Amino acid sequence: MRYEGEIPNTGDKVGLYFCECHSSQLCERFDFDDLETFAKEFPQIAVIRREPKMCGEGSINQLKNDIKEHSLDRILLATCAPDKHLEEFRTASVEMGINRYLVDAINIREQLAAIHANDPEGARIKARDQFAMAMANILKAKPANKVFAIVDETRCNGCEICYTVCDKGAISMVPDPYGRVQKISHPDPEKCWGCGVCVTSCPVNVMDMTVYSNEQLEGQVDSFLERLHPDRTNALVFACHWCAYQAADAAGAKGLPIDPDFRIIRSLCSGRIDPDWVLKAVSRGADGVLLMGGKPNQCHFKSGNMRTMSRMKLIKLLMDQMGLDGHRFRVEWVNPDEPEEYARAVNEFIKDLRELGPNPFKSLDTDYSHAQQRKK
Repeated sequence: MRYEGEIPNTGDKVGLYFCECHSSQLCERFDFDDLETFAKEFPQIAVIRREPKMCGEGSINQLKNDIKEHSLDRILLATCAPDKHLEEFRTASVEMGINRYLVDAINIREQLAAIHANDPEGARIKARDQFAMAMANILKAKPANKVFAIVDETRCNGCEICYTVCDKGAISMVPDPYGRVQKISHPDPEKCWGCGVCVTSCPVNVMDMTVYSNEQLEGQVDSFLERLHPDRTNALVFACHWCAYQAADAAGAKGLPIDPDFRIIRSLCSGRIDPDWVLKAVSRGADGVLLMGGKPNQCHFKSGNMRTMSRMKLIKLLMDQMGLDGHRFRVEWVNPDEPEEYARAVNEFIKDLRELGPNPFKSLDTDYSHAQQRKK
């Protein structure tokens, strides 16, 4: 059955490139045939390539040829950790006229094959789900020249909250050209370092990011919810790129066994995660949400994790009011050099969710019930 409805055919032409990574025996531990079959159900996929090793010059040249021959406008790589070779493919794509932020990767080596060897079926199901989430992300991405905060000046009310939470001094308050209020927010793209704390702090939802946008991140949440599995635990993990996500890559490099019943969304900072996304997930059937960032005083963005800590305390209170056990939401601090701590935190969270049992809201939800038929 085709995977239709959640991601409409937007007219985009995506090139999908699998690295079978024979040097690491990835092809022996990952079901490429199943994921390729699933990928063909997406009408936006115009080219699918499977290479024994994507990081060679031949693969780069093949990518360039495909972009020209098939008029590709977005690229998705199914490879190893993004920090290893993603920039090489972004540079090659830019040379062929594709914006660098329309090129992204799904990590099938460290974060799928390497950590779920004990549950091949769980890994196969997770691979499909993570791919669907990656497609939601890449299709909602927009061209940009830098990661920075933006504001809708016509709706800003001049509250100055974004100004007070910015540790980089990247936001100034300038006279409102529309004459509605005295001053409005003005982010400086050159000074902004892309943490996104100001965006999630905005009380009137008029701020966004050029990359890791609200639409991209919430689109991944929606894709996760559309593919909930009634016979498995459904945990959603938000991991900051600089700390927890790198710990996840390190866990894969060490082959640490991790339960596959979670799906991961990468953001630049834990402070970028909107509490609304957490509440949306648990209110629509997710068994639990785990938010992972760097430890206090070690955040890449200085105090992004501290902003997260204060903001997320309210979530459990709101969950109690909704009639949900607050233990279905957890915040864990993990540094990039702590893969064992990452594996422990994820495994313990899933174990605790199983003890709590299925989310009682799952049986009440109807918005995503139609998607249950598309997961097999």
